[in-house]
Amino acid sequence: MKKAVTLILISLIYTASVAIAQEKQVKPENGKAGITFSSFGSNNVLYFTQLTGSASYNSDRFYSLGISYLYPLSTKFDLETGIEYSHHKIIIHPNLPPDMDDSPYGAEFSLLNIPLYVRANLGRYFFVNAGLFLGIDPTVSSHIDSQTGIGALLGFGLKYDSKSGISVFANPYLKAHSLVSFSADKYHQHLMETGFRFGVLYKLK
Repeated sequence: MKKAVTLILISLIYTASVAIAQEKQVKPENGKAGITFSSFGSNNVLYFTQLTGSASYNSDRFYSLGISYLYPLSTKFDLETGIEYSHHKIIIHPNLPPDMDDSPYGAEFSLLNIPLYVRANLGRYFFVNAGLFLGIDPTVSSHIDSQTGIGALLGFGLKYDSKSGISVFANPYLKAHSLVSFSADKYHQHLMETGFRFGVLYKLK
């Protein structure tokens, strides 16, 4: 996974350099700001190293609310940042001996994400977005390892920009949390999230 993060970083640097070069030729439009909502997917917890005797984790539900700012680097590339709050619930199935209570139970936790994504616009209605985000796990006590660290996102989207300055988009995505964990745990749990992200943005003047 560290190799994947490195590849994403290299891709981001290359994309930004191309966008800046294009920006010298074409003056970009004003930035856009708005709100986003994410859900309708899965939120599984897993280890990158298989552990014998560990509990199993099933996706239950999640949602995210965010404030987003889209800054045009050029006519083809945008830089997206902002802040996002998400709440997750996971079902845990303990791996215990037969004489012990192995009933499944839920674990809930919240996260704050600060993203830095690059959006590549594919024509008028489509885009691909990828990038990294800083994840902050403020949960004091949880059955899930802290997800504070650097994560990554990859997605594909549909968008519509109206003449009035209002833009809407739908963005199916894959998000891997805490790929670079700030925890010292050797065997660390990672939240793997897939879902649909919806947003409404307004062009700033």
